[in-house]
Amino acid sequence: MENNSHLSENLVNPIELNLKAVSDGEIIKIEEVLDPIFSGKIMGDGYGLIPTGRKLYSPISGKIEEIARTKHAIYLSADNQIKLLIHIGINTIELEGKGFETNLENGMFVEKGDLLISFNPEYIRTEGYNPVISIVLLDQKEAEIVSTTHPCKKAIANKSLALEAKLYKKN
Repeated sequence: MENNSHLSENLVNPIELNLKAVSDGEIIKIEEVLDPIFSGKIMGDGYGLIPTGRKLYSPISGKIEEIARTKHAIYLSADNQIKLLIHIGINTIELEGKGFETNLENGMFVEKGDLLISFNPEYIRTEGYNPVISIVLLDQKEAEIVSTTHPCKKAIANKSLALEAKLYKKN
């Protein structure tokens, strides 16, 4: 990860963020996700997770801004201006919701640790897709990523630290 410590000189009000793993699995660098949108950090920085579990949990308390009709992705926002995209799999939109379950809807509030989506990584693989989960901090150009915990071969959902970051607001 890049060291952006120079950012703190021109920015104020740091928000410290500690994200726990969203599912059981192996934490990897976002650059290792085999999708250029995520690995190239086009939408933002974050981390990847190769799932061994079948449940996706919220790493923050906040509002569901949007959940994909196909249930493979969710966009969350918190009161502290944190915006997160959690995307299950690569090109899994093509599964049209098969292998994913949720009862959540846009506009609902969730607490840190709440179940967001149940999914079947074996089904995703059988259908020819990669089930890797991308967790991305959106709209955080003023972010200093302190560290990610990787490689972590046995991350436990809601317990293993996956990402530490300091986010700054401009004056």
